[in-house]
Amino acid sequence: MAIRITGKIITTFLLFLTTSIPASAQKSKDAEELGKALEYFTSAKYHEALLIFQRLDKEYKLNERFKAYIGLCYYHDWDYEAAAKYLESVMPKLEVFAPHERSIYYYTTAESKFNLKRYKEAIPYYEKTLTVCYEREKGDVYYRLGLCNMFLQSWKPAYDQYMNAEKIYNQYKQEDVQGRLAQIKRMAAACWANYEATLPKDSLLKTSDKTTNKDNKTTQLKNISTILNSLISTMLLPTTTLDSVKDIIKKRRENKT
Repeated sequence: MAIRITGKIITTFLLFLTTSIPASAQKSKDAEELGKALEYFTSAKYHEALLIFQRLDKEYKLNERFKAYIGLCYYHDWDYEAAAKYLESVMPKLEVFAPHERSIYYYTTAESKFNLKRYKEAIPYYEKTLTVCYEREKGDVYYRLGLCNMFLQSWKPAYDQYMNAEKIYNQYKQEDVQGRLAQIKRMAAACWANYEATLPKDSLLKTSDKTTNKDNKTTQLKNISTILNSLISTMLLPTTTLDSVKDIIKKRRENKT
C-alpha cells in the first residue's frame, strides 16, 4: 500500500540534504521531488527514483544514506559496477546506522561483486553481512559464501559454508528451499571430494562422517564441472533475501507521522 508523504515528512527528509536550498520556491519543489523519489523507491520503481536522486545529488550533494539508496537503485537497475562503486564510497560512514540497515548495504555490495564475478572481493562483504543480519537470513549468505569459495576452488571453506547454509535452512524451515538444499548436498559432497584429493593419502579422513548424506557414492565425485553446470538453475531458485531497505524507509516514515 502506497504511503502518502505529508508536508511534515517532506520537510524532515529535506533536512538530510547536506547543503541548504536558498530559494524558497526551489526548496519546495525539490522537497517534493525528494519525496517523489522516495515514493518511487518504496514502490520498487528504482529507475525512476534513480533519475531524481542523481539530479539532487549533483545539485546538493546528498548525504551518505541517500547515496546508499542510489547504490541500491543501481543494483536493481542491474548496473552492478555503479552499485558497488556508490556503496563502497560511503561504506565507512554507514557504521552509525542500525545493524540491519547496514546488513542490506553490505549484502547488496556483495551481490554486486558476485554478479561481476569478483568472488574474492565479494567474500568480505558477505562476512560483514553475517555480523549484522537476522539469524534467519544467514542461510542465503552462507550459501553465497559457499559459491564464492567454490568458484575460487577453495574446497574446504566452500564445504564448510554449505554446511552452515544447510543448518540455517533446516533450522528455520524456510519455504521454497528444497531445491536449494538438494543442490547444497551435491555441491558440498563434490567440494569435499575435491578437498580430499589434495590431502596426503595417509591423512584422509573418513568421508562418510563428513558428508551431508553419508553416501559414499556421492563422495566419490572428483569432477566439479557437472555441479557448476547446474548452477544456472540454482541461481533462479527463490531465495530468502534480506528485508528490503524500502521497508525500513516505510517504518521510519510511519514513526514520524
